[in-house]
Amino acid sequence: MIPLTLALAVVIPIIGIILAAYNASSVLRIVPGKRELTEINMLIAEGGKTFLMREYKTILPTGVVLTILIWAAYYLVFHNPLYGNLAALSFALGAIGSAVAGYLGMYVTTRSAAKTAWMARNGMGPALSTSFRAGTVMGLSLASIALLIVTILYWAYSSILPTPEWAEVLAPVAFGASLISLFIRVAGGIYTKAADWGADIVGKVEAGIPEDDPRNPGVIADNVGDNVGDCAGMASDVYESFVVVLTGALLLAAVFNLAPSLIRLSIVIATLTLIATLIGIQVVRGEVRGRDLAAAAMGKLNLALYTTIIVAAILVAAFSYYEAFRGVFTVMEATAIFIADLLGMITALVALFVTEYFTHYTFPPVRNIARQAVLSASNVIVAGYSYGLLSAVPTILMVVAALGISYVLGSMFIPPGGIEGGIFGTAVASVGLLSLAGIVISLDSYGPVSDNANGLVEMTGMDEVRNVTDALDAIGNTFKATTKGYAIASAGLAALVLFIGFIYEVVERMGMTLTQAFSYMSAVNPSIIIGALIGVALVYFFSSTTLASVGRAAGELVEEIRRQFREKRILELWPQEKPDYNRAIDIVTRHALKNFLVPGLAAVIVPVIVGLALGWVALVGLIFGTILAGFPRALLMANAGGAWDNAKKYIEIEGIEIGGVRYGKKSEPHKNAVVGDVVGDPFKDTTGPSLNPLIKVVNTVSIVFAPAIAVMSMINPAVAALMFILPIVALAL
Repeated sequence: MIPLTLALAVVIPIIGIILAAYNASSVLRIVPGKRELTEINMLIAEGGKTFLMREYKTILPTGVVLTILIWAAYYLVFHNPLYGNLAALSFALGAIGSAVAGYLGMYVTTRSAAKTAWMARNGMGPALSTSFRAGTVMGLSLASIALLIVTILYWAYSSILPTPEWAEVLAPVAFGASLISLFIRVAGGIYTKAADWGADIVGKVEAGIPEDDPRNPGVIADNVGDNVGDCAGMASDVYESFVVVLTGALLLAAVFNLAPSLIRLSIVIATLTLIATLIGIQVVRGEVRGRDLAAAAMGKLNLALYTTIIVAAILVAAFSYYEAFRGVFTVMEATAIFIADLLGMITALVALFVTEYFTHYTFPPVRNIARQAVLSASNVIVAGYSYGLLSAVPTILMVVAALGISYVLGSMFIPPGGIEGGIFGTAVASVGLLSLAGIVISLDSYGPVSDNANGLVEMTGMDEVRNVTDALDAIGNTFKATTKGYAIASAGLAALVLFIGFIYEVVERMGMTLTQAFSYMSAVNPSIIIGALIGVALVYFFSSTTLASVGRAAGELVEEIRRQFREKRILELWPQEKPDYNRAIDIVTRHALKNFLVPGLAAVIVPVIVGLALGWVALVGLIFGTILAGFPRALLMANAGGAWDNAKKYIEIEGIEIGGVRYGKKSEPHKNAVVGDVVGDPFKDTTGPSLNPLIKVVNTVSIVFAPAIAVMSMINPAVAALMFILPIVALAL
């Protein structure tokens, strides 16, 4: 019979999916009364759908090969086809869940911009409600599907397999989610920034036309990119982190042989926080009044976040102390669990606030970057990069504090205490952070809807609602930036949970004690140092490849837009002569799908090669090197890019005054700030966010193949490496 906590973990996600479907239906039923709105919006929607479908088809062969390899690896270790079947099923469901959550959410968001633009005629309240309800489809789908899949697999596997073997065959669900996230993040990032670059360089810079001018052949591709990168990409990233943390906490609890109440704890916390999310999203409704519409609307959205956190904290505290009252936990154990969970949620808030401080133009860093634009573009670049470096410090310190405090609490009060209790405490903190995924992604997905709505208003001449859609767009840009900080922090914590899980998995499989394992992992062990340097090299190779891919795709799009302007004379003959939007969309789609496989497959292949050819100790070093290099670099690139972007917007909106002279749009400082914005675009929307799934894929692929690496490396490392790698290399070629 299924325990009550697991039953709730099935029922609540189903309610979340039903509410997401209801919100989707209520938004999609709105019929704009302006034909041009619907026509242009459908071009964006079809472009997004086409891109995702082509990407999924491109990923499919890799997924099939990996499914076969996972089956073979688990059969090799356990000598039982059941283990191979269950591991392969876990991998497939993890990948399918990520793909479905991303597709459903983007299907609604790409079709909601026209609805939001039309509802803006009735004021800020209806427009905000429409765009946020569209965003909740992605947020609720993501959190509900992730929790539902992990819960059902845990219940089924733990019912038929002994501990910790059920956890080992459950682990591939995280790898499946990681694989889809990596490919969507990389391909989507290349797509969105190539389209943005191409459209801006020829449209805004060379032709001097507005950003969302319908005469620009690249403008629809740019709007598609907003949804592909900031909606589907971000959602798949956080979905992956959520699945990784839930799976990692279950794995650690099983490997440590903890009590059933502690094994199920991560699922219980995620369920209670999903209930809080269902409550929190209800506050964004009704009229929005005040002198500053943007501030009033921002207040409502922030209230949804704060309500979710407060309700979640109350529910987790109530559950923990109720279990203490029943004698399941001690009072101190309940207190340690509650504080560890609270630390995770506080880390989420810190990541959001730090990102906003360093990337929004109402704060000193962005304003200082804007002032540097009076001197030169190079000053803008240096100032932005320096603030990007500095911005990583507070988030890293908060992660350190959350990990350190939760470890101490766990080691003192969570049975069996010591190292194992401390590590489980850090896992609880990580679950606390990621359990907020539903509300955070709802806020993030609102961003592309409001952005596209404002673009549609400009393209269709609905100037009477610009005050509403401009405010919605400004808020959306803020949330798109801040949720990147949340996603990076979540990636760091998720990777650390799995990193520890990998070590314990190898230790158990090779029959070593922890003392023996730690002696191998000495900082002066050459294998650790070699592995760490390979991990750092992987991060740099990945970063270089993704940045270069954006440049190549944007270059071809720039030439195509110039050709259409020259040959079709769109600027002079509009509206009789119209752009070929589909040609521009096809160019960036083709480049994105051509260039994402190399860095993606490198993230999958390199850890397995290192583990099989150099041994598990070198792989420990590689994982550690990837985390240490990738985590701060992701923060640097995302925040520096956001700061450069908003420095340009600050000059456009408010202007800067230096030595009694005021500089605004189209001034020389503005042109210098545009250079920073162009450099920052692939930083904040391609490479920076793509490092999140990279560090998690390195962990998930390692933990999935950990049993095989432990067994095969004791036989013949070179032969083992060839057996596992040749099929993937052949596929890549």
